[in-house]
Amino acid sequence: MVNRNDILHKIADIGYQPFLIFATQAEEKTDNTLETLRLLSEEENVTAGRISEYLDIRPSSVTQIINKLERAGMAARVKSEDDARITFVRLTDKGRESAEQGDSVIAALNEALFKGFSQQDLASFDSYLSRLQASIDGEEFQHKLFDLFGNDARWRRLSQMSSRFGRARAHMMRRSGFPDEGEAFRGGYGHRGGPRERGWR
Repeated sequence: MVNRNDILHKIADIGYQPFLIFATQAEEKTDNTLETLRLLSEEENVTAGRISEYLDIRPSSVTQIINKLERAGMAARVKSEDDARITFVRLTDKGRESAEQGDSVIAALNEALFKGFSQQDLASFDSYLSRLQASIDGEEFQHKLFDLFGNDARWRRLSQMSSRFGRARAHMMRRSGFPDEGEAFRGGYGHRGGPRERGWR
């Protein structure tokens, strides 16, 4: 029989890998300068207006990005040969190399990480993870989590029996964003649909 605790330990070990932390943060946080480099590498005759539309930011912010790329030697303003009123922003060789490197860092590590996994393997793995995430985000699990960890008196008693219970709960609460010992437990790790988003207090 498969030991569920072993599965949880493996998930925790994987989740703490520095690369995974880096990769998820890099993907989640949009960097407008890098996105501009990516746009310039994919399209020709890009104007400041196109960059503003693509990034959904103010023209003044686009000007700052273009100035930054020009100072770094990664992009240059070029007048249109057909209409001198139009200015294009184009990558330099240095900028094109930087855009390729930015995209290749995570891609290369992903390739090594999932080496030997077929597309069917990845699809099954993704399906299992989605089911697990749905369970964590679900009402039943979140209610159980709140009921079990929200009872301070119970945890004080358990901590008196074994300090490891108290340490484990304190660590979980810090990861949940409630570092103070006196704070009441308010749910999971900020998953969608968790107690904090439902307004449970």
